[in-house]
Amino acid sequence: MKQLLFRADGNAQIGLGHVMRCLALANILSDQFSMRLAIVDPAPDVRALMETAGLTVDPLPTSSVETVFLDSIIPDDIVVLDGYSFDKSFQNSVRSRARKLVVIDDLVTGHYVADVIINHAGGVRPTDYDAEPYTQFCLGPHYALLRSEFLKPDGFGEPPVDGPIFVSLGGADPQNTSLTVLEAIQQVDSTLPVRIVLGPFHPNRTAIEAFRAHLPNLAILQNLSASQMVNELMQCSLAITACSTVAYEVCAVNRPLIGIVTAENQARIAQFLSEEKLALSVNFPTLLTRLTPVIALDKLLKLAIQSFQFSPENVTDTLANQRRLFDGRSPERFRDLFNRL
Repeated sequence: MKQLLFRADGNAQIGLGHVMRCLALANILSDQFSMRLAIVDPAPDVRALMETAGLTVDPLPTSSVETVFLDSIIPDDIVVLDGYSFDKSFQNSVRSRARKLVVIDDLVTGHYVADVIINHAGGVRPTDYDAEPYTQFCLGPHYALLRSEFLKPDGFGEPPVDGPIFVSLGGADPQNTSLTVLEAIQQVDSTLPVRIVLGPFHPNRTAIEAFRAHLPNLAILQNLSASQMVNELMQCSLAITACSTVAYEVCAVNRPLIGIVTAENQARIAQFLSEEKLALSVNFPTLLTRLTPVIALDKLLKLAIQSFQFSPENVTDTLANQRRLFDGRSPERFRDLFNRL
C-alpha cells in the first residue's frame, strides 16, 4: 500500500484550515493509502480528529522542526505540505527524499518545485504560479478539498424555507466575530432560530452562551463530525460563515450563503464567491482594505440577512451557481491523481 505523509499545523493562533484540508484529502484516500500527519504540538482535540480519520499522528518538537520532519521521510512517501513556511529550499529537501511532493496552497506566492499543486480557490490559473515545467496543477472547486460527506453528486435537496440560520466562523475565530454575527441576527429578529458551530479554539464561548439572553432560540454546538455538519447544513435556510473551507462546504450542500473574510488568506476564495455570485453577500473587513469601514460589520450583516429574506430571486440564482461549480466529484479526481503518482 502506498504511503502518504502530511505536514501541517493547527492551533489557536493560525486556526485549523491547513489541518482540515489535509483531513479532507486523507478522508478521500483512506482506503488506498496508509497515512501519517506530522504536526507541531498537536492539541488533544486535533489529535483525536486525525486519529479518528485513520491517520497516525507524528508530533514534532517546537525546535529543529524541519530537521526532524525531513529525517522522518522514507523513500516511498508521497509528502503533502500545507502551510506558509515551506519555501523552495525546504521543498527541494523534501522532494529529494520522497517519492513525490504535493503542495496544498492558497497564497500563490514564491517558487514551487512540487510535482503537484492543489489550490481549490476559484479564478486561479497555472500561469499565476512560478513553478517548474513538470508541475501539475489541480485548481478550482472541481478539486474542492472537502470531506467526502459533503460531496454528493446527486445533491442534498432543496433548502427548507423555515430552517434555522447556521453560523460558523472557523476553528479559532480569534476576534470572536461569531458574537458580531449573533448581534446582527438579533437586530433583524430576536426570535429567529440560530445554530452556531464553534471551533475547538474559540476564544470566548462564555460570551456566546451569555448571548442566549438576547437570542432565546440559539443552539451552541462544538467539534462536530463531518456527517453532523452536513446534517446541520441540510436543515438550515441560510448559512453565515467565514470565507474559508466551511464556505465551500455550504456551497457543496447547496445552501444560501453570506460570507465574511476573517483572515487575509481568505481573500481569493472571498473574491471568487463574490464574482461568481456563489454567496448572497461577501463582507471584506478593514484588514484587507486598510480603510475605516463606513458601516460596522453587524449593520452590514443585518442588511445582508434582510436582503436574503426579501429577495428570493437572488437566492435562486445563487443556488444555481453553486450547483454549476460544485459537482461533488472531486474524490474521483483526487483518487485518479494520487494513484498515478
